Amino acid sequence: MPIVEDDPYGQLRYEGHHLPPLVKVDAEYHGCAQGERAFRGGVLYLGTLSKTLAPGLRLGRVVAPVEVVEKLTQLKQGTDLHTSTFTQMVAHEVARGGFLDGHVRVIRKLYGDRRDAMLRALKAHFPSGMPSTRPQGGLFLWVTLPPGLDSAKVLEEALEEKVAFVPGAPFFPRGGGGGAFRLNFSYCNPQKIEEGMRRLGNVLRRHI
Repeated sequence: MPIVEDDPYGQLRYEGHHLPPLVKVDAEYHGCAQGERAFRGGVLYLGTLSKTLAPGLRLGRVVAPVEVVEKLTQLKQGTDLHTSTFTQMVAHEVARGGFLDGHVRVIRKLYGDRRDAMLRALKAHFPSGMPSTRPQGGLFLWVTLPPGLDSAKVLEEALEEKVAFVPGAPFFPRGGGGGAFRLNFSYCNPQKIEEGMRRLGNVLRRHI
């Protein structure tokens, strides 16, 4: 049974130690040398440039056995023929020229500062008794509501205050999750994050 490793956020780490992807761990376990085509194990690795280079570059990549890649290519051709050639050429030039590595270092600092701004604003403006995650990477915080509150209902009023989040229920395919929600900290600058969290905090207080 192969493992499918979906890793859109692995490079976006703000604290702690970098975690190697499973495909690398698997290759080392099977004795593959550095730089060798590490397809001997059971991990299919998926990545994207949409989180590290530009959201509009909907370009993914896969590390997998040749036979698997050939089948995936057939499936994609049946879906949309192929990914934009121009998009692929742009991504190739950016990756080849070394720009991408420097760009990732810049956005790590940027997103890390925005994460910290959201955590500070949450502590300052949200009612007590609402635990949240402190992610070491990625783009989101997860907030848990007090018992009895429904994040979908809270969202309705939050939208009237021009603030949006993703309710928790869609993340639970077998039901549940209504008592939590996800916040994104990558898009807005710290000043807007502060104001948005203040407005959302007022909404939450009214519901409580």
